[in-house]
Amino acid sequence: MGAVGACVGAVAEGGAPPRQEPPDQGWITAATPDAGGAPRCPHGALEDPHRGFVRCLEPGEADAGWLPPSPQPEPPPPDGGAPPPDGGAPPPDGGVPGDAGPIDGGVPDASIVSAPLPLVEVKEPEFMNGDVPNVAKRLEKVAPDLAKCVADNGGLSGASGSIKVQFLVRVRGRAEGVEILDSRGITSDAQRCIRQLLKNKPIGTPSADPVGVTVSLSLRAPK
Repeated sequence: MGAVGACVGAVAEGGAPPRQEPPDQGWITAATPDAGGAPRCPHGALEDPHRGFVRCLEPGEADAGWLPPSPQPEPPPPDGGAPPPDGGAPPPDGGVPGDAGPIDGGVPDASIVSAPLPLVEVKEPEFMNGDVPNVAKRLEKVAPDLAKCVADNGGLSGASGSIKVQFLVRVRGRAEGVEILDSRGITSDAQRCIRQLLKNKPIGTPSADPVGVTVSLSLRAPK
């Protein structure tokens, strides 16, 4: 009664009642021993560690197939909890420890920067088994895209370069089976890009079915 009176007196004076702290027993799990020191659940338990729920299993339930798997531990942090390489000490300029430098305003990665667009010249094509009129003019229309393939994939390795392309044209008038016969001064990624660009590209109606076309592209670095 004295304790109740003290609480009532504290409320009346405008203060909060004293907080009753729970006994420090920790979480109760299947491994928590009982009063005799034996495991609380010798045959295992169905547990929810997040809510503190424990139900001991009966002897016949120990190997039951319906039981859920044991809770998996939380994955470790990506860095394994290791301190920063510099030991966490602040840098002399007052920056963030372990900071490699500002994100913005730095020098961009040269590998992802496009090179200057080369100048593309379409040479006179050669035909096999017939003819396809105006092939050179149609390829000249896509010359800017061909130049972009080279610029976005390493650019020219020197002042000039070349590539020889071969494909078939059937009745539907599109480039099929595009292959690179020879190249100089450009990367393999640029060659792959050019092949994909010309694949199924409208070329014109052939005089026979099929007609083979071989054409060379001359590349020069811009002045």
